[in-house]
Parts: sequence; structure tokens; C-alpha cells
Amino acid sequence: MKKTTALTFLCLLVSLTFVARTNADDAIKQQILKLLPQVDTDKDGVISDAEEATVRRQILKRFSRADRDGDGVLSDSEMQVVLRQAARRGNRNTPKAGNSRTNNAQQNPAAAAVLASLGAKSELNIEYKKNTPQQRNKLDFIYPQKKVYEKAPLFIYIHGGGNTGGTKNAIYTKGDLILKELTAAGIAVASIDYRVFGQGEELGFHQLFQDCKDAIRYLAKNSDRLGIDPHKMVTWGTSAGGSKALICALTANDLLPGEVTGPGTEHTVIGAISFYGATTYLVPELWSKRLERFPARSQSKGEMMFKPSDGLSSEEIKRLVSADQHLKADSPPILLVHGDTDPTVPIELSKHLYQQAKSKGGDVKLIEVTNAGHGFKPVKGSDAAPSMTWNATQTLVIKQVIEWVKQK
Repeated sequence: MKKTTALTFLCLLVSLTFVARTNADDAIKQQILKLLPQVDTDKDGVISDAEEATVRRQILKRFSRADRDGDGVLSDSEMQVVLRQAARRGNRNTPKAGNSRTNNAQQNPAAAAVLASLGAKSELNIEYKKNTPQQRNKLDFIYPQKKVYEKAPLFIYIHGGGNTGGTKNAIYTKGDLILKELTAAGIAVASIDYRVFGQGEELGFHQLFQDCKDAIRYLAKNSDRLGIDPHKMVTWGTSAGGSKALICALTANDLLPGEVTGPGTEHTVIGAISFYGATTYLVPELWSKRLERFPARSQSKGEMMFKPSDGLSSEEIKRLVSADQHLKADSPPILLVHGDTDPTVPIELSKHLYQQAKSKGGDVKLIEVTNAGHGFKPVKGSDAAPSMTWNATQTLVIKQVIEWVKQK
């Protein structure tokens, strides 16, 4: 009788343990579905075991700190911590009544996951100027994880997208390592959206750059509230964002005046980093590789970008947005990183700016990523791997930014 009772109790205990484990697993899956709905790849409204396992692997790969006991496995309790952090961050960033900010961390799972892993305060979708129908004049601001400086230096990311697309959310995928390391070093990070062509609004090319300048002027004007040093800014851009990062660094504060002007907008960019960005539109031969590869597309895009606008001629617009036209002996230092076989934005453009800056006695570096096309992608038809991985290029940015900040 006693053996039967003990066996019954053991079976009951195993059953209760299984139920508890199942309930915990179901709770985790429900939370994943709520926070990361795109993980439900088969769109059946349920997170399967395979889908949950994929999420766990991705979290481990991207955010090793989530594995608190270092056993290489994301346990249920560790997973619940990550999900709670993501949920809390989403709640903190949910706009209050009358607040113009919206929560793109909930709309963008990558943002939610990265911000949760940092444990840093953020303000998302801040309107830096009156929004147009495109609803793109917004920026994200991520505070440092810890206070290192009385006023934090500021790193500003400007996305690419061929001047017709892209989003500030790219910082959470293209710059996740940068975000982690710079905020840990006491440096604040901002990511900017700006207006683009093809979104139902007549624009001059210079107005895309004007938006970026307005965003930086806004950050300077709000530097006290944000706790940043407006005279310790570094800009980084990829592709179309690279050219804007250069213009924002090399030009006077009040060039391309927009909505944000006047007292309090003074700022200093102490360095600029361009990944495969255009550096001039005034030397056609530097674009020959692109013209040969994409003749029709290049012609139509050129017509769109350089049509007279806002009282400016095509040539005047080209001069305004060409970095080589703004170089001076005392220009801030520049880091150029470019794939050697890039057909979209030929490396000759970065070589040109490097030579022009050197001729003026400027501080400039050029790093060629060999066997790499646009975005440092492998060259089609070649077995050779690019000489740098994306993480290696992020590490390069981190090292350079910290070096510049320490020098000032």
C-alpha cells in the first residue's frame, strides 16, 4: 500500500512538473508572439517549438550577455528576463497623450531586442522638425548605459537607401555592436530619418541633406535636456547616408538652413565616417563604373536628383551636396571605408576625397575592403571573401570614435 501511495505521489509530482514546464513554455511562446510577431513565419498565430528555438539562437548569437550562467544555452529563466526587459522598454516608450513620439521599438523587433539587451534609456521617434506627408522627420536617441562624461559625446548614424528608401532602424541591425560598445563607453547614439525621393513630395536633392542638418541642429538645441555635449559629435553614414555624414561634418552649422535655426543650434562635429558614400557629383569620370553597369538607372536617378529646385540650379545643388567642395585645412578628421569593386558607388569617389583632403593637409584615412562590392558584399562570380566582415567594420568604427572623443 505504501509503495502504491509513493508511486502515485511520484507520478503526480512528475505530472505537475510537466504541467508547470508546459505552462512556462506556453507563456514564453505567447510573449514572443506578442513582442516578435514576425517570428511566426507560417502565420498560424502560434509560435512553434522550431520558431521558439530560432529566437533563442538569434538572441544568443547577438546578445551573449543574455546567457548569464555562460553555459551556451538560453534557459527559460534567462529567456524570460530578456522578454521582460523588452516588454518594459516597450511600455516605457509608449507615448503619453499629447506626446508626438511613437514607439517604433514595438514595430521593429530588432530595435526592441537590441534596446532591451542594452538596458539603456531611449527616446524614439522624436520629431525634430514639422513632419511632412512622408512622416520621416524623426530621430531615435539612445542614452549611454553609464555616465562616463559630464556631458556625453554623441554618435549620429545616417542611413543609406539610394536616397529613395532606408530607415533609421538600420542602426539596430547594421550598428548593433556599435550601439552596445559606444553606449557602454558613455557615448550617446542618435539615428536620423530624413525625407527621400518617390514618397509623394516634390523635393530638391539638397533638402535631404537639409533634413540631416536640421536633425543635428535639433540635437544641439536640446543638448542640455539630453545630457550631451554639442561640440563632441561624430557622424557615420552608409551609402547615401555616408555622403550626408560628410556634409554634416564639413559644413558650417547654418549651411542649408531649414526649420531648426537660431541660438542654441551651434555644434561641432569632431569626425565623420563614410561607408561607401558618394563624395562628389562634379567629376563625372569618377562615376564611369556605375554608368557602364547601370546606364538607364543612373540617367533617370540623375535627372531626379539634380533638377533645379528651391531657386537653385542643378550645378548649385551639386556643389552644395559634394563633400569635396567643403574641404578645408582645418576640416574635422575623416574615415572612408569602401569596397574595392563597388559598382554602385565606385571606390574612385572615396579615393578622390582622400586625395583632395590630403592636398589640403587634412586628417583623412581610407580603408579599402578588398573583394567587396557595395555594402561590402562578396563580388558576384568570385570565390574570394571580402577582406573584412561587417562586425570587423563595426569594430573599426568603435575604435575610431573612441579615439576621436579622447583627443578632444
